[in-house]
This record gives sequence, C-alpha cells and structure tokens, in this order.
Amino acid sequence: MSPSLRHIVVARFSAMGDVAMLVPVLRAVLRQNQLRITLITRPQFAPIFSNIEGLSLKTLDLKNSHAGMMGLWRLSREVKSLKPDHFLDLHDVLRTKILKGFLKIQGIQYSTFSKGRAEKNKRVAQFEDAAPWLKSTHERYADAFSALGLKLELIPQERASLEQFAISSVVQSHLAELRPPQGRLIGLAPFAAYPGKTYPVESTRELCQKLVQQGHTVLLFGAPGAEQEGLESVASSCDGAHSVAGKWTFNQELELMSALDLMIAMDSSNGHLAANFGLPVLTLWGATHPSLGFAPYGQPRANQLCADRTVFPMIPTSVYGNKLPPGAAQVMHSISPERVLEKALKILD
Repeated sequence: MSPSLRHIVVARFSAMGDVAMLVPVLRAVLRQNQLRITLITRPQFAPIFSNIEGLSLKTLDLKNSHAGMMGLWRLSREVKSLKPDHFLDLHDVLRTKILKGFLKIQGIQYSTFSKGRAEKNKRVAQFEDAAPWLKSTHERYADAFSALGLKLELIPQERASLEQFAISSVVQSHLAELRPPQGRLIGLAPFAAYPGKTYPVESTRELCQKLVQQGHTVLLFGAPGAEQEGLESVASSCDGAHSVAGKWTFNQELELMSALDLMIAMDSSNGHLAANFGLPVLTLWGATHPSLGFAPYGQPRANQLCADRTVFPMIPTSVYGNKLPPGAAQVMHSISPERVLEKALKILD
C-alpha cells in the first residue's frame, strides 16, 4: 500500500443494490489495510453500513445543500475539509464527474472505477448462454481499490463472522413469535425496479403456499405503497406468510433479514442486502442475466434461476432489465413456483 494513503473518500450515491454491493468490498479493504474510509452516500442507505468497523459516513443532500452546480461545489469543499489522501468515484455519473472537476481544482487526487459498460452492452447484443461470465460489480469495486496499491482479497463471508449485527429486543420478540417449531424462516422479495424482473403476484402467492405447506414461515419484503398492498394481499391468502413492508424501519427490516435461513429475491437490492449477512440467496432472473455481473455476493451459480430462453430467446435485451421486448411480458412466468420450491428446499437441506 502506498504510505501516503491513510484516508480515502469514496462516493456511491445509488441505486440501493449497487450501494449494497459495496459492503463486502469495504469490509475486506478495511480488514486487510490500515486506513480510514469515508463513504459519501444517501442518508437512507446508512443502515446498510452500520456494522462496518473503521468506516465513516458522509450523507448527501441532493435536493438542498448539494443540489446543482453550487451544491456540488459545496460538497467538494466539504470533501476537502475531510483531508483525504484520495477520492475514489465508484458511481461514475455526471454528478461525480463534475465533483471530480471541482476536487481537481482544489488539488485532491482522484480515480474512477470501470463499470464495463461497453462489454456489458456487447454481451447483451450478442448473448450466448455458454459465454464466460463478466467480472462482477464487487470485483470491479475491488479492482478500483487494488489500483491504489491496497491489499485486497475478496473471500465470501461465513455467516458466523457476521453475527455481531445487533438485533433489537422488539425485533427479537417478533422473530420468536414467527419462527416455526420445525421449519425455517424464509424471506421472499418478489418486486424489482422493472416489470421484466418482478415475480407475478399469482406466482408469489402459489410459492408462499407451497413453502408454508412444507412447514416454513415466509416473510415478504417490499417497499411501502403499491408493493406493500400486493404483499399484504398475498399474506392474507396464505396462513404462515407475513408482510414486512411498511411496518418497520429500514434498520429493523435489516435486522429481520439477518435472521433468515434463506432469501428468495429477484435481480434487486434485497438479494444483495441478504447476501451481506452471509445468507444463502436464491435469485430469480427474468429480463436480465447473472452473467452480466450483478449476482449477489458469494452465491453459487446454482442459486441463480434464469427464465427459459427456449421460450424467450430474445432476453436479455438490456443490462438493467429496463427494456422488455415484444412478446416477453410473461418472461417471469417461465420460472415456475414448483421450480423455485425445488431449488429452495435443496438449498435448505
């Protein structure tokens, strides 16, 4: 490690899944090197990093004090006041490009990680199932730290090493009521940012019923509002399924998640959040594909269930699943509840 690097300021503002993927990398960097890291991110993401020793957070206010050009200039002055040895951009968007320009004026060295946009777009345009998987986002983050001369080896976390995550008494009491006598506690997060990555409501209901019939309890994770309404509808028709959405703070939801035996998620932030606790994560991929680099950390390829490309050969058609081609509206239906149940039980066994 360069002897001049003692304090690094890192920027990653959104999306939640990409922010969550920073956790195992930051853990490894701080554990394997003697330095401090300050992470600039949105305040709502702060609970994700609450148990990382040696990490400081600087929250961002993009609607007020850090809005616009003057706000970014103000942010650059605040970064300078932290006296960093280096600024690492792990977001690489227009805002951080402008911020780096301001930091350069103030004499602060910076670098930027590689998102691999070109190779991801090329893979989508010429997709082949047998092609080697691209480098993961975790590895791309790690490469950016390694380029600074830091020691860094990414090793999948064992669950035992993450048991220090504190669970409040109110959540512990709730978990004691929920946990089945013989079965397991399973999380299910059927929603994602786009329809082509969201598990259908009827399939979610059927999967819940099948899991409960096996003696398990299901916790349904999602956002307040429309997702909450959908999850409560599923829970009301499935005794043994409980919606978490809109009932707990984000930090409490993470506490609940840390106690799961298995998380079933889409290509979304919930899978990454669960993986950060060392949990087994079963991920369902519709309009996207895990080979593009967004699989949850430390999860085997066997835990990635993909849509049937013999029925939907046109997928994936975009890196993030925001483009759904004609005829692919039913893509998530090709991952049947029976198939998910079979894989979930295999993982639990």
